[in-house]
Amino acid sequence: MRYELFIALRYLTARRRPAVIRVFALISLVGVTVGVMALVIALALMTGFQEDIQDRILGANPHLTIRSGWGGVPVRDPEEVRRIAAEVPGVAATAAVVFDQGLLVSERNSTGYAVSVKGIDPGTEVRVTRVAEAVVAGDLFSLDRRPASGRDGIVLGKDLARNLGVGVGEPVRLLTARPEISPFGLFPRLVVFEVVGIVDSGFYDYDAGRCYIALDAARRLGALGGGATAVEVRAASLGDLPEVGNGLQARLGEGYHVASILEMNRTFFSALRAEKLLMFLAIGLIVVVAALNIISTLILMVLDKVRDIGTLVSLGANSGSVMSIFILQGLLIGVVGTVVGAAGGTALCWVLDAHRVIRLEPEVYYISYVPFQTRIADVTAVVIVGIAVSFLATLYPSWFAARLRPVESLRYE
Repeated sequence: MRYELFIALRYLTARRRPAVIRVFALISLVGVTVGVMALVIALALMTGFQEDIQDRILGANPHLTIRSGWGGVPVRDPEEVRRIAAEVPGVAATAAVVFDQGLLVSERNSTGYAVSVKGIDPGTEVRVTRVAEAVVAGDLFSLDRRPASGRDGIVLGKDLARNLGVGVGEPVRLLTARPEISPFGLFPRLVVFEVVGIVDSGFYDYDAGRCYIALDAARRLGALGGGATAVEVRAASLGDLPEVGNGLQARLGEGYHVASILEMNRTFFSALRAEKLLMFLAIGLIVVVAALNIISTLILMVLDKVRDIGTLVSLGANSGSVMSIFILQGLLIGVVGTVVGAAGGTALCWVLDAHRVIRLEPEVYYISYVPFQTRIADVTAVVIVGIAVSFLATLYPSWFAARLRPVESLRYE
């Protein structure tokens, strides 16, 4: 062990230090620990929130959506579009879908709930989205099988089913905006469906405002014949989304528009990343305040060890060695505080996430609890910042100590 490190350890652990120095050293250590722990928890919170929201959005939606390039005109030949899309490198699966809007009512609740109606072919939809994994009652594939009642089946979001007060096997009425002609004029079309499934995506907007019906039933509602509102695409890799989207656009031409889920939610995801950075900077001020305590502690230490510094210089120690002693003291405080804070923050994040301690209202926050996701890169960045700030805090006190000379040192006594 080099004598500079030995002396630094002795100064930090000596029992005969003045009480004020011990208190300042303890405050510095606790400050760094709390600051680093807060940074780890904050980054884990933002990462968990961002990844959870992104995973839910990507699970309930396709990676890419192909629509007609002419406004609200439907895709006339979705099977041909699917065939062309399947030839593009990076495309894993495709599915034709029909979107519509309407109001749902039930026998128990006559209040109309606005819904987005999605017509799907369960066999192809399960390869494009993860909606089948979210089914908590009934069966998504029952959409292809007409119930004994003779009605078409419908799958509701969990919150929508709760609002309507219905379960699997019960009827609901869908009022569409497309009118039908009667002897008394034009009237909104009313169609009765039977609930064959309930899904819980964990995303309130979808669970309270979306329902699924068979593709053929949706085509009949919209009078689309064999057409579709869009063709959905799942890419083999999320990282290849831009290349796959460009490839699809090039193959399909200007008659179609290809949009990715990341583009459609770009503002939302950008806001999450910006919030994570701002939170890092704001909570990082705690570490900066702790660094100021390290400066105060080391200055007090220098003033208390003036005679020792003079003795070391008289024995041949150069200014670099004196400076190293006090740099090492500050670094020891910073390293111990950073390591303890990082370990404690990581452990606390695991407990908070595993037991879902912090609950939320999904109607407000989209998710039912606060997820914490620690990343090695985030923890490493926090550790580097903590040690770097601690090191910078040692420079002035150690430089001040190195400037002292043996004769000048005795004047302080």
